[in-house]
Amino acid sequence: MENLDLDLPYQDIFKNKNMKKQILLFVSALLISTSIFCQSLKINSEKAVVNFNFISEKTVGTVTGINATINFDASNLSISSIEGTADVKTLSTKNKMRDNHLQQEDMFNVEEYPTMDFKSSLISKTEKGFAMKGLLKIKGTEKEVVINFTYSEKTFIGKTIIYSNDFDVFSRKKREDSKVLIKMTIPII
Repeated sequence: MENLDLDLPYQDIFKNKNMKKQILLFVSALLISTSIFCQSLKINSEKAVVNFNFISEKTVGTVTGINATINFDASNLSISSIEGTADVKTLSTKNKMRDNHLQQEDMFNVEEYPTMDFKSSLISKTEKGFAMKGLLKIKGTEKEVVINFTYSEKTFIGKTIIYSNDFDVFSRKKREDSKVLIKMTIPII
């Protein structure tokens, strides 16, 4: 077997202690700069809200109690990620009887599934802002969704469409009748 070290003259640089230090310093600086440029953003949980419109039921409402981990760098989306939860107990349609029913086992079953969760897998640039693909988990069921969003004036605004049938919540005979428009407003501190 050939001795590959003899074929690679640059191997000598690793024998020099100063060169080892310089390479280690360079690699460390590179790793640190990557993490610095991807901003870890703190959300304003008190003002963060998810609005929804269940079209066929003519029902609108909100979900609050949002917590999120946002690492966002618009110039390097490959290192960006967004992950968050919303507290199902905060779901409000401004109708107490309906809101209480939505908490029950046959609907969102908040005792067993107290949060709705999202975790991005890919963020990309679009003509109007950004698109984020990821898994949305409601009532124990995960579905891939795409959320189109913008980020300006320290606020993320995202929109998507989901279907309640996909999550076994207030299922309808026709999937199209279970369409829910979602708008998220996530301000950054």
